[in-house]
Amino acid sequence: MSLRDKIERQALVARREMLRTDELLSEDEFRERLNVSDQQFARMISKGDIFSIELDGVTRFPAFLAARELDLRRLYAVCRLLVPAPPSCRLGYLESRQANVGGISPLDALRDERQYRLLRKMARAYAAEWSRTSVTIYVGRHQNEPNDTEPTLTAVDEVDPRVNIWKRTVGALQSGGYIHPCGPYAEATEATVFIARHPAGHAPPIPDARIDVSVVDGIARAVVVSRGEPAYVIHALSVREAESIVGVVIQVVLAAKKREPTRRGEEAHIT
Repeated sequence: MSLRDKIERQALVARREMLRTDELLSEDEFRERLNVSDQQFARMISKGDIFSIELDGVTRFPAFLAARELDLRRLYAVCRLLVPAPPSCRLGYLESRQANVGGISPLDALRDERQYRLLRKMARAYAAEWSRTSVTIYVGRHQNEPNDTEPTLTAVDEVDPRVNIWKRTVGALQSGGYIHPCGPYAEATEATVFIARHPAGHAPPIPDARIDVSVVDGIARAVVVSRGEPAYVIHALSVREAESIVGVVIQVVLAAKKREPTRRGEEAHIT
């Protein structure tokens, strides 16, 4: 038996024990404790206030999400921060002692204002670990990422996928955890930028956007194609001071970020 199989078996045994001790509830039991309408219940699930896990093919809810002795307003705020993590990992995080919040569990940290503020910061960082944003720049024009061409730059950053795409992209390019190569970068008159999200585990990357960039006489033009959004053009962007095509791309991304404000709902539940 592999180590992963052993861990999964141990987790299953622990969850079944939680069910036996009423730490996991059926949906009917959980909703009765919450005492909310169908509409409120659906909204709480949609926002990430509450979450469920699957145990032996049945949906169960952690009982502490309806515990009136806890500060549920604070608890739900933390739950919203944790949404990028799988439900089973959110459950484990909330129940376990965390060294970075003083060696206590997040549930205990809800009781103290200072510890709660620290918990929010640490929960946000934990959630970001479950998704990465990559920005890959190729010289030339490409419809899809080429397999036979080395990228001019690859930048990767761990960040909550609900954050606005351009904020994530700027973060990856300017302060990401991984940037390769470090430079210097070549000048070019054409480039294609691919932006994608990479969920934790073995899930395939999710394309977020493609940017086609062209430069003539120090003036850049870019066509931005975002997933699920109409394409648009950024015209007449002066890039004369850019020292390379990477510098041009950064200016284009900053222009896109300025042009496209945060969409309704994005970041609303993670601040």
